[in-house]
Amino acid sequence: MTNSQIRRFGSTYLSSLEASRDACVELNEFWQQTGIKDELSAQVELCIVEIMNNAFLHAYAEEEGRPIELMCEIDGEITQQLKLSISDHGTAMSQKELAMKLSRDFIEPDPADDSTWTTSGRGFIIVSSLMDSVALKIEDGKNTFVMTKELVGSD
Repeated sequence: MTNSQIRRFGSTYLSSLEASRDACVELNEFWQQTGIKDELSAQVELCIVEIMNNAFLHAYAEEEGRPIELMCEIDGEITQQLKLSISDHGTAMSQKELAMKLSRDFIEPDPADDSTWTTSGRGFIIVSSLMDSVALKIEDGKNTFVMTKELVGSD
């Protein structure tokens, strides 16, 4: 693969809790062809599940059958970059809310303290720890989370 060569995967899924799993199965086939290692694919899968489930649960208020678009690009040869874009057309999160969720500390659940078992916002902490960057673009009613990960060689 030359520096100018970009490998792409893209598909649209109908919103549901199962959509993210279906997306990961299809995306894994693409990653196997591009040499992405299993450990990295497992980490990125977790990010896809978190963001696609958030689209279903929050942007679409658990309404099934609405479109969630997934794009994956791998660019470069020696230093590669993996870029994921997940889009929905539902209720948008504000930039301020995203920044707040990305900057929170992870709180380990304590069996003696019920308040530590809440899952709200924990997914964004996981995503930000696994990816190099996480951004939200809102344009013409389309909300797109863009996540990047720098890869070395055939990571």
